[in-house]
Amino acid sequence: MQTLNDIIQDLHAVESRIRAYERKYGITSDDFYSLYAQGLLDDEGFEQSAEFVRWASAYSLRKKREAAFMAASQVFVAEIQRGAMVNPIRLMPNPALAEV
Repeated sequence: MQTLNDIIQDLHAVESRIRAYERKYGITSDDFYSLYAQGLLDDEGFEQSAEFVRWASAYSLRKKREAAFMAASQVFVAEIQRGAMVNPIRLMPNPALAEV
């Protein structure tokens, strides 16, 4: 099972790769993935095909890690809210990140 820290590190690493593809091709990864999933892209041979597979894989990984991060965040926020019924919430670092 991945820790919260692992999920966040994965997100940062995959974001860097995704931004490089977006800079190179000038489209968002959402738009790319839509075209890719529909089979509409001309991959111009093995090099481009392999690059598109890597981009699509990075995009899928990002979506999975974002979902995991959102779920963990919602659990943490719910815990904070339960503990702060009348006082303003004092946001502190998530203890799950201390697992490093």
